[in-house]
Amino acid sequence: MPSLTRSNLHKYQQDIVAQAKSIPSLGLFLPPGLGKTATTLTIIAEQFKGTTLIIAPKRVAESVWSDEIPKWDHTKHLTISKIMGTQAQRAAALRVKANLYIVNLENVAWLFEYVKVNPFTNLVIDESSRFKDASTKRFKALKKHLKTFNRKIILTGTPTPQGYADLWSQVGILDLGERLETSITKFRTKYMFPSERNRHTGMIYKWALNEDADKQIQDQIKDICFSLKAEDYLDLPEVTKVYHTVKVDNATRANYDTLRKDMVLETNRDTITAVSAAALTNKLLQFTSGVLYNENKEHIYQHSAKLDYLEDLWDEETPTLVFYHYQSTLNALKTKFKEIKVLDDDPQTLIDWRAGKIKMLAAHPQSGGIGINLQCNVADTAQMVWVDLPWSSENYIQANARIHRQGQEKPVIIHHLIMERSIDSQVVDVLEGKINIQNAVLNALDFALV
Repeated sequence: MPSLTRSNLHKYQQDIVAQAKSIPSLGLFLPPGLGKTATTLTIIAEQFKGTTLIIAPKRVAESVWSDEIPKWDHTKHLTISKIMGTQAQRAAALRVKANLYIVNLENVAWLFEYVKVNPFTNLVIDESSRFKDASTKRFKALKKHLKTFNRKIILTGTPTPQGYADLWSQVGILDLGERLETSITKFRTKYMFPSERNRHTGMIYKWALNEDADKQIQDQIKDICFSLKAEDYLDLPEVTKVYHTVKVDNATRANYDTLRKDMVLETNRDTITAVSAAALTNKLLQFTSGVLYNENKEHIYQHSAKLDYLEDLWDEETPTLVFYHYQSTLNALKTKFKEIKVLDDDPQTLIDWRAGKIKMLAAHPQSGGIGINLQCNVADTAQMVWVDLPWSSENYIQANARIHRQGQEKPVIIHHLIMERSIDSQVVDVLEGKINIQNAVLNALDFALV
């Protein structure tokens, strides 16, 4: 395939590159498919001096940047060294002379402990939402060196997966707290108020934005952070979301209700937090998918209602991407659908998928959700099915955007399999932003907030 030239960049990309000349620390909050990687590489090639450290999720670090570089005439001269693998391999990669050094998230803490003094001139963080939690080891390791970078760029399509508070640490990477305060406590004091707390202990469970705080925050960061909507800049095909109610037999219904009632008896509603809520409902979500894990981690079969529904829904002539969360679901999919292929690291898998040679492709949202282009235009529509529904809106948005992105020409249909009268309905409400996880759990367990 012939190389692309700088003129092939979209106008909005060229505008961002031009504005970056006067913005040393830049946030690009662009939806998947708007070309964050190509835009950033252009800025690096034309404006950055010295070496650049790129921090990215593992799959992105392995291939996305190195695959993009040779596609463009103006970036193909850039060299890259991947700080990945064993400790010896990582150390060897640091000794290689290169323009770009890329490290996966899991090795950030190791990297800065190993080098002691920051040897890199510039910093790029791909999927900066992975740094929304300032208490993680990787954030703390990076924070010590933030002042030493000349240029910084953060990239994400989901900057606020759990609310505006997620912006505090990400924007802080760019400006060291200048715009959104130097601590999360100061940020909350200025922009938020406690919306849910334990009536006995006073412990705060949830913070909400003050009136007009969203506009105030946007005004504070608009000089260094750019946000675009894909539909405003790309001619994307239509996307349709379909929600299928999956019925179960009376015995399965009785077993689910028993499980739910047992959880109610074991749960103190005053102690439910966002973290505990997701863990608490894990068994219910496992059940809706057809299997429960016992204390020995063994899979105990419950029902096949969702996979039976998928069998009726699936058109063998239309390549279908199926998202699963549990290993037990993947095992059941492989047993029921002999044609199924699991998304892996083999480049040929993507080639065969796009060519229509794979009729059903199974992917975990965290492995197929970032940095992978899964456009498929061989049929009249592109089909996606969520068998296991995720609590994480970030994973959900990113995974859906693997197909519905630049390069997709045919309409996209996203199917959701929802077991009737179950926790699945509450998960959908969370993904659509109607309620938070804590309230979803209370609803699912028939609790009532007072």
